[in-house]
Amino acid sequence: MKKTRYNNKIFYLLLSLFLLIGIGSTTYAANDDPGAGRLSGDYIPDTFYDTDNKPDSNQNKQPFLRRYGSSTSISPYTNKTYTHHSTFDGRTIINGIDVSQWQAAIDWNKVKAAGIDFAFIRMGYRGYGSAGTLNKDTYYDRNMQGAAAAGIRTGIYIFSQAITTAEAKAEAQYILDNINSYNVTMPLILDYEYASTESGLGGRLYNAKLSKKQATDVCLAFCETIAAAGYTPMVYANKSMLENQLNAVNLTQKGYRIWLANYTTNTTYGGTFDFWQYSSTGKVSGINGNVDMNFYYVQSTDNFFKGGPVIPPVSSNRYNIASASVSAIPDQGYTGKNITPALTITYAGQVLKRDVDYSVTYSKNKNVGTGSIKITGKGNFNGTKTMSFKIVPKTMSKPKAKKRSTNYITLSWSKNTSGSGYQIFRSTSLNGSYKRIKTISKNSTTSYKNTKLTAGQCYYYKIRSYKKVGKTTYYGAFSPVSTLYTKTGYTRNALAKSGAAIYNTASSAGNVIAVPAVNTSMSVTYRTKDTNNGNWYYVTCKIKGISYKGFIPAGKVTITKVGKITKASKVNLRKSYSTKSKVITTLNRNQKVTILSTKKKKGTTWYKVTLKKKKKTYNGWVSSPYIKIQ
Repeated sequence: MKKTRYNNKIFYLLLSLFLLIGIGSTTYAANDDPGAGRLSGDYIPDTFYDTDNKPDSNQNKQPFLRRYGSSTSISPYTNKTYTHHSTFDGRTIINGIDVSQWQAAIDWNKVKAAGIDFAFIRMGYRGYGSAGTLNKDTYYDRNMQGAAAAGIRTGIYIFSQAITTAEAKAEAQYILDNINSYNVTMPLILDYEYASTESGLGGRLYNAKLSKKQATDVCLAFCETIAAAGYTPMVYANKSMLENQLNAVNLTQKGYRIWLANYTTNTTYGGTFDFWQYSSTGKVSGINGNVDMNFYYVQSTDNFFKGGPVIPPVSSNRYNIASASVSAIPDQGYTGKNITPALTITYAGQVLKRDVDYSVTYSKNKNVGTGSIKITGKGNFNGTKTMSFKIVPKTMSKPKAKKRSTNYITLSWSKNTSGSGYQIFRSTSLNGSYKRIKTISKNSTTSYKNTKLTAGQCYYYKIRSYKKVGKTTYYGAFSPVSTLYTKTGYTRNALAKSGAAIYNTASSAGNVIAVPAVNTSMSVTYRTKDTNNGNWYYVTCKIKGISYKGFIPAGKVTITKVGKITKASKVNLRKSYSTKSKVITTLNRNQKVTILSTKKKKGTTWYKVTLKKKKKTYNGWVSSPYIKIQ
């Protein structure tokens, strides 16, 4: 009996420890769900917030810049006022939510009565562990059926952890295999984000450390698979992911939609998007706890909300495919292979399915020029519809500085065989207007000398290839911008004035990264301009042992030259520009000084200089024969 009681005590002790350890963590470990942290509201990464909207009230908050706002509206689900991008002026704004098993049971009739017109419902997720297993959301079917019965339009998303294009295609197919008979009129979505847990960001996608191109290719593979099946694809990502881990423009240029996640009242995201997840703490009748809230900015060409099922079973009544709508096809870059752009085709508001409602053939779709697409009706559709699209020279790599001096920069670039020539554009500010400065008619020419430039000035260059086919000229996309600057011919220095601040960009709208004290010495690399034609300097300096590099307004510094003591082992630093003036201190040969100004007296040039010597600052005059400008 004693032995039995002892074993029972051990059992209950171990059971208690197991339960204690499991509290708050076993749920996540058990289901391998990468969305468990954010979707449950337990662990929402800072990357979903803008600076002024993070929940930690103790952090240092910078002023929020309302640069993109135009109209405003109040959300009844958060009781906050939201500012909408001016690009959405005139569009209808529709309220929606997105849900998963983490919202548990939902009364969809109450949700509809609360003014919610659409819902993005999670179909499943890829586990965030190394296995990356695909799993179905336990409430998917219940949510799809409930939303449909309440008259709420639906789209479907999968919480991705795909790290290859093959996995992205598999996730797309996983959605398609589980649509079943649901009437899905809204996009099918790749939720592309890192897994979040109590310990921070993690999971197989985070650990893969994909490049921007690799991550973008994953998203493109998903979208292409969805579009090929006749549905509208979309990519969901937070502002940080779109700006730092993806080339979002590569998605939107191909006509694919973006669903932006940014928890703020006025997003500063400057890219293209159609849906905005603006809060994770919405309150909607029929849902217990918080729920993600979304704005949908309706485009005039969208058919997500028009009508219901319109295509009957196959019968003698057939529809002409020529009356169907086809989404715009963006210009396609030359690849050397046959190009087959993805199509989204709708009829009376319903997305048609390839190889079910229509087939597609492509022609003249390899070389630079105009490609052709023939859409032929199948099943319930007859007739044909033809479309065209442009194939343009491939995008150039950015030009480099082959050689530069005080008044010229020689640019060089890699030959682009898909074009017949090049156009070079230049600006004096990164985000300013660019002007074409040179057209080169031979693609064998891969350099250009840009002359008559200003010494120590920064210039911004981009280049594109072109090709004339018949009477039409086809232009490739611009290369990334190259930041290049001319030499000064001497070492240029800057001394900080009162109120000086170093910014991360040449704009007062940028972030302040350092505040130098008055007379702090900074080395100047080049001068540039902002969009208002104001002058800025790119500087490097040390403050309290830390090195900073950034931009400083021209009006907040005194520009100086650097000199070096020569010709004598000891040179007098005098109080005034005269050999009779008082000697303040002596300077050793090769000692560097900052030249503030010059004076000429009786044929001799004098330099007013400043320097530090044994932690003491000296200001005085040295005659020119003893100083060499660096």
